[in-house]
Amino acid sequence: MSGRLEIRDLRVAYDRAIAVSVDHLGVAPGTLATVIGANGAGKSTLINAIANWSRAAPRLSGVITVDGEDFSRVSACDRARRGVVLVPEGRGVFMGLTVEENLRAGVGAARGAGGRAYALAEIYDLFPRLYERRRNVGAALSGGERQMLAIARALRMAPRLLLLDEPSIGLAPRLVALLLATIRTLVDGGLTVLLVEQNVVAALEVTDVLYLLERGRLIAGGSVAAMRDDPRIIAAYLGGGHG
Repeated sequence: MSGRLEIRDLRVAYDRAIAVSVDHLGVAPGTLATVIGANGAGKSTLINAIANWSRAAPRLSGVITVDGEDFSRVSACDRARRGVVLVPEGRGVFMGLTVEENLRAGVGAARGAGGRAYALAEIYDLFPRLYERRRNVGAALSGGERQMLAIARALRMAPRLLLLDEPSIGLAPRLVALLLATIRTLVDGGLTVLLVEQNVVAALEVTDVLYLLERGRLIAGGSVAAMRDDPRIIAAYLGGGHG
């Protein structure tokens, strides 16, 4: 498959322990691919490795290409500048800046990356709540509002590949549905997204391609229509009676 993102023989190790071992993962342009798995399966480790970002110092090997270009030895900062933009778990925003100052701070960081920086008007259309709160500082926002702002800041960085790590964690079901629907809207508009998500039921409603990660290894992957009926997913995430 020729895709926006191609991973081959990726290994992420801490000391002698291999945390993630992925032979192949691909994301085609203009699609939403989701990686699911239990806590500790290695989902965050995988998506952080794609961005070359980590709080620790893992050893990485393998090949990561974006639009056919080898990113394997590209630094985290340069990956972001070249359009591989990560929104890590934790809703990172500038707490002392207003919503609008946060959004203005992100623009232009990935100029020439091959993506496009979303204009403020587009951001406010996608996230009307941010427009209402545009003069409030990050510290005054709710968890859901901070997550919206974190994604909006990433959109201002001209992503050609947007990486989202557990964006729904800690949010009320209504906000989860709203956030994932907005991500789907972005994908329908041409953005390519790789999502790590633990809320499998919600993710199935918006995803094109689903990957199942267990103990650091991808054990299944395919279209959401096919994966929805995979007995491993039904048993572990949807309940035995789910159709």
